Amino acid sequence: MNSELRELFEIKREDEQKKTGPPADQNAASHILIRLTVMIIGTLAFAIVINDAKGWDGLALLMLMAVFHAVWLLFIIVEAVILQNKKKFTLRNINLIFILVLLLIYGIGGIFLFGFA
Repeated sequence: MNSELRELFEIKREDEQKKTGPPADQNAASHILIRLTVMIIGTLAFAIVINDAKGWDGLALLMLMAVFHAVWLLFIIVEAVILQNKKKFTLRNINLIFILVLLLIYGIGGIFLFGFA
């Protein structure tokens, strides 16, 4: 083959490899682990403090934990929008699944707290 054609095919093969595989900067495992770790450590820390609280302090800390969860959920939503703009669709999908799971858990907790009606 001609050297010019060979160069053309090599460039085309590189372009196809780039399109088919996910970008190298999208590490899904660390993305999931970081978000889950922050949520679990925050919840456990609040649970330990709430367990040691006396009187109305426990209720105040419970409300503070709800604020923590709301801010964390807002952070995940904003991050999903930013990942959409950066065209990192794998990480965006992970965030969307994480949002749906959190909303499902919050919904189940709300049903048990406020009743089935």
